[in-house]
Amino acid sequence: MQTILPTISPALSLPVRLRAFSELTGKGVTIAIIDSGFVPHPDLIQPENRILAYYDAVHDIEDDMPPTEIEISSWHGTMTACTAAGNGYLSSGHYRSLAPKSNVVLVRTMHQNSIISTQTIVRALQWCSANSERFGIKIINLSVYADEIDHSLNHPVIAEVERLVQQGITIVTAAGNNFNAPLRPPASAPSAITVGGLDDKNNIIRKDDSLYQTTFGKTIFNNIKPEIIAPAMWLAAPILPHTSVHREAAALCAMEAMTDDMLLRTFPLFIAETHLPLQLVKTQSVATLRKHIRERMSTESIISPHYKFVDGTSFAAPIVCSVIAQMLELRPSLDPTEIKSILSQTAVQLENYPKEPQGYGVINVESALQEVQNLNEDDELKRL
Repeated sequence: MQTILPTISPALSLPVRLRAFSELTGKGVTIAIIDSGFVPHPDLIQPENRILAYYDAVHDIEDDMPPTEIEISSWHGTMTACTAAGNGYLSSGHYRSLAPKSNVVLVRTMHQNSIISTQTIVRALQWCSANSERFGIKIINLSVYADEIDHSLNHPVIAEVERLVQQGITIVTAAGNNFNAPLRPPASAPSAITVGGLDDKNNIIRKDDSLYQTTFGKTIFNNIKPEIIAPAMWLAAPILPHTSVHREAAALCAMEAMTDDMLLRTFPLFIAETHLPLQLVKTQSVATLRKHIRERMSTESIISPHYKFVDGTSFAAPIVCSVIAQMLELRPSLDPTEIKSILSQTAVQLENYPKEPQGYGVINVESALQEVQNLNEDDELKRL
């Protein structure tokens, strides 16, 4: 049994922050994550493996699981996948998603030179289309962008997104993280659900909520983008295991939890795993040591040995995917148009902020699920 060290910095779980206390877990729903790259993280494979397939769209290679070797491309995709479907295994379930029992298909798009090309995104979407029935793919998350500033249906990424939506697959895209930047495909695809960012201050006090620095605009068909916003700051995401970042986080958290006497005696043994100043080994001031430890944890956004804070609409989008997985668990017959309509109609406008960057407003999980339940109850009444 793995020992779970205590959480160091307070970080509310997503179910608490979104007031999403439903028993729904996304069970039976498959989310495809098209992103940079991945590793088989414990939050996705423990205690049972929920990764149904891995496809490397860069090299056109399909496998059962992503590689265990850590690459530069691994971190972003692993974080988005765990935000959408992680069960918080390394936090005893605390940092779980809203769909911790959903299945995932992981699709790599980042080349060795850290480029994600339009052609590779198209290949990833086409593979998802061809294998949607095989793996039961009902949702695709795209927290990647094409290079071109193009809103036309002729753009190859937008064309594929529109085709997949017609196929019955809900496409969720990240809007981007710059108020002054233009929308890029796939965020500019008319039929996609484009997600902007909310800064909820890592609390449940709604009057504190503010807008994140979301990219926004309209499509050539005058579609508002983003349609909805979701938390995009202070999000707990996994640190990749067996990396230098993981080792430093473990060392810092261990030292933070020590008694003063223990910290003074063992500090020289831990410092090599950190980026703390080496001259600290000479100090006998516990206050000085703790100050540097806490400052380093803050700089690196470390929450616990296994998680750190991240931000960006890249992580707001998979949160919406997890809500959609709950909706589909409750009513599998929902189509992409119905899903977008329910999420838009139940969203809550952020007061005192312009409408354009927030679309219809903040995602409202409770109201969206209630609308789906109402549809089920209407069907029951019709059958009577």
